[in-house]
Amino acid sequence: MPKKIILASSSIARKVLLQRLFADFSCESPDIDETRGDNEAAPALVRRLAIEKSVRVAGRHDVGLIIGSDQVAALDGALLGKPADLEEAKRQLSAMSGRAVDFLTGLCLLNAQSGRCQTDVISCRVRFRPLT
Repeated sequence: MPKKIILASSSIARKVLLQRLFADFSCESPDIDETRGDNEAAPALVRRLAIEKSVRVAGRHDVGLIIGSDQVAALDGALLGKPADLEEAKRQLSAMSGRAVDFLTGLCLLNAQSGRCQTDVISCRVRFRPLT
């Protein structure tokens, strides 16, 4: 019998991506504190948050495969947060113009029944064209 799949996220973008692979899954918001720890490196941050999201949602279920994920962008080693407004978004894009940005994605697949989890961190470097 196939296990139910639960996306531990309230992100519309993540839901759309998962719909490319599975027609039947549900989404639940994990509602966790996503604050970065002191001196926490980007790979450790995205791995920890992916695990915390999965564990939080798994706590509500006896069975199922829980998918948790988190992503950060880093420019010259500095993490870029989600821009608060249009002006901050413009500043970030200007800073990225003509430069390479590293996107790190943490992924956790947790079996709610067994408690087993698999994690990974995937890195992707994106070079931006000079923006006008």
